[in-house]
Amino acid sequence: MKAMLYADWMNFRQSIRSILFVLVVFALSAFAFSGPMFFNFTVVFLSIMVPTTLFAADQAYGWNRLSLSMPILRRDVVGSKFVMGALVNVVLLAVSTVLTVVYVLISATGNPAGALMENLAGIFACEAVAFLMMGVLMALSFKFGIEKGRYIIMACVWVPVLGVFLLERLPGFETALQAVGNWLNTAGEAQISLLLAAALAVSLVVYVICYLISVKIYQKTEL
Repeated sequence: MKAMLYADWMNFRQSIRSILFVLVVFALSAFAFSGPMFFNFTVVFLSIMVPTTLFAADQAYGWNRLSLSMPILRRDVVGSKFVMGALVNVVLLAVSTVLTVVYVLISATGNPAGALMENLAGIFACEAVAFLMMGVLMALSFKFGIEKGRYIIMACVWVPVLGVFLLERLPGFETALQAVGNWLNTAGEAQISLLLAAALAVSLVVYVICYLISVKIYQKTEL
């Protein structure tokens, strides 16, 4: 596993400059346009870049074929990518959290503690989405390849968005949406924390399931 992690790290580090550039752009956009939501998008957007980078590098250097002919455990090949994805995601979460704290301390007025809790809640909600999308994207990439997997995950994202757009035209949808918003506004910190913890736990479970599915897929893959 260590050797595979090192190989994936060598492939991934070539993209660090690009990731740092995107991170700087997001941070500057947040401070320039007073939009801390950019820190939330950082976790999701850059986390999705991890499997894309790893699989694209494997395909470019032929490692995806070479690894199948080497005397290494296939679950280690799969596991290294999932571990690398989780490690990068945790680093992004830490960076986004620090930037959010700095942003709130600089720009928040009135109740900075409340603003900080609200923004951190958004970050952890995006953290759950990031783990979910990373796991699904890697499982799809092992099954169909990175190009097809990327298109499928895009469809998985945009189909619900279009579905919500169509639902807005239905009578009663706005009322239901307002009811959910009112509940979130009146819910206590304990309820919101419990909801976020449950969402994060579900996303981690899905991430592990995607790993197990990917192992099964890769074990059946032939040269």
